[in-house]
Amino acid sequence: MRKRSETIGPLGRAPARQGRKTIEPPREAPPPPLPSAEKGAVRRWLHGALFENVGLKALSMVLAVTVFLLVNDDKDREITVRVGVLYVLPENKILTSDRIDDVRVTLRGPWRRLQRFDERELGRITVDLRSAPTGEVAFTPDMIHTPAGLSVAGISPRSMRVTFDKRGEKLVEISPAVAGHPQHGYVVLEVKSTPSTIKVRGAEKAFSTLTSVRTQEISVEGRTESFTTTTKLVPSDGIELASSDQVTVHVQVDEELVSRRIPDVPISIQGDGIDPARWTITPRHVEITLTGALLAVEKARESMKVSVKVQPSEKAAREAEVVIEGLPPGVGHRRSPERVRLSPVTPPK
Repeated sequence: MRKRSETIGPLGRAPARQGRKTIEPPREAPPPPLPSAEKGAVRRWLHGALFENVGLKALSMVLAVTVFLLVNDDKDREITVRVGVLYVLPENKILTSDRIDDVRVTLRGPWRRLQRFDERELGRITVDLRSAPTGEVAFTPDMIHTPAGLSVAGISPRSMRVTFDKRGEKLVEISPAVAGHPQHGYVVLEVKSTPSTIKVRGAEKAFSTLTSVRTQEISVEGRTESFTTTTKLVPSDGIELASSDQVTVHVQVDEELVSRRIPDVPISIQGDGIDPARWTITPRHVEITLTGALLAVEKARESMKVSVKVQPSEKAAREAEVVIEGLPPGVGHRRSPERVRLSPVTPPK
């Protein structure tokens, strides 16, 4: 019988059978603890780094953050401003198209520079139309004098339409304008300017319907007397004055004259010792027409008395004249009828 061979170990013995085991690498020994002196130095360094010169460290941090924000926030930005437009016109022509008084300009530049920007730095855009033909005129960046560090990113509107007409002259009347009302009982009779005409300039087409130039409004509110004042002319759009815009205006204010008809005014009987009940009047009413100053006529309506006169000795019927009394001075009158039938009342039998 064949025997199984065994491996003989170095000591001449066969090793015992064992299961397969995982061989672990050798562990490193932990570092030796720091001496107490080194620990104290580390603590002091950490304490100094965190707590010494706190104010200086905080200031340094603020400065660092500020520099960071400025560097990162100073990128190019845009703002939009309004810029006025100035026109240079030809001498023998009139611009008849609508003018653009200002345009919107978009500026680009560093934010810090834009924050210091003042619109007055740009000035106004000058548009020279002396040799421009009828049509579109463009607004270009070279018309705008931008300050250093800024550039023009856009203009709106980009252009304008221009049309011209021949320049002409014309002599027109001056038309004074009044506003308000005089005091009750008074009226404006006449408004006259000195001079009465003026020469104007403008587009020939505009002259086809132009007949006068108005003045500024002159108030007559509450006036009771005439007066003279100086005022300015107000020409319409596109019309220029060839001389001064100052004129003298005389306003005539006077009492208002009226004629008032008063129908059905009753007639009374007047006389010493007369009993009105013993007489009859036919007709018993008349129509009165008063003429004169308004205030006086209004007063007359309240104060006048309409009557016929009868003497105590009268017994028979007759024609009697209608008499009007109590009228203020300057008030005229008409009556209809002028005479009425006056008859005694027959006593009962």
